[in-house]
Amino acid sequence: GRPELTPTAIKAGKLLARRLAGQSTELMNYDNVPTTVFTPLEYGCVGLSEEEAEKRHGKDSIEVYHAFYKPLEFTVAERDASQCYTKVVCERGGDQRILGLHFTGPNAGEVTQGFALGFQCGATYSHLLQTVGIHPTCAEEVVKVNITKRSGLDATVTGC
Repeated sequence: GRPELTPTAIKAGKLLARRLAGQSTELMNYDNVPTTVFTPLEYGCVGLSEEEAEKRHGKDSIEVYHAFYKPLEFTVAERDASQCYTKVVCERGGDQRILGLHFTGPNAGEVTQGFALGFQCGATYSHLLQTVGIHPTCAEEVVKVNITKRSGLDATVTGC
């Protein structure tokens, strides 16, 4: 049930060595390991899936923000962007701590790695909204996400 990734094994090994040497008590956090599938249209994620968040917190205790988007490089090349999608899974109450981030599109690995630090710092949905996006990047789409699945509103890409 743990990610079988070389960087994860290296990190877990280092933490184990520190514990065995009596220098630390820190354990590996397997929930917040970022990963990417490097297919022609990349998929990246960090944190919990929507399904895992529902299991752990209950369906009524999570909020899922999502959006389809069209990357600039798809516009110029007139490529189909119907699969470019971002989803942010949050706790529903309080500060809406972010539980998971999922991203399909160009540079998903870079986008996911950039947001992974926020998970270590307890990022919330409010933090996302306060973040200024770099235009025109795919990562900008994450900080603009504002439609919830619960609302039933259309998350299809729109213009500026």
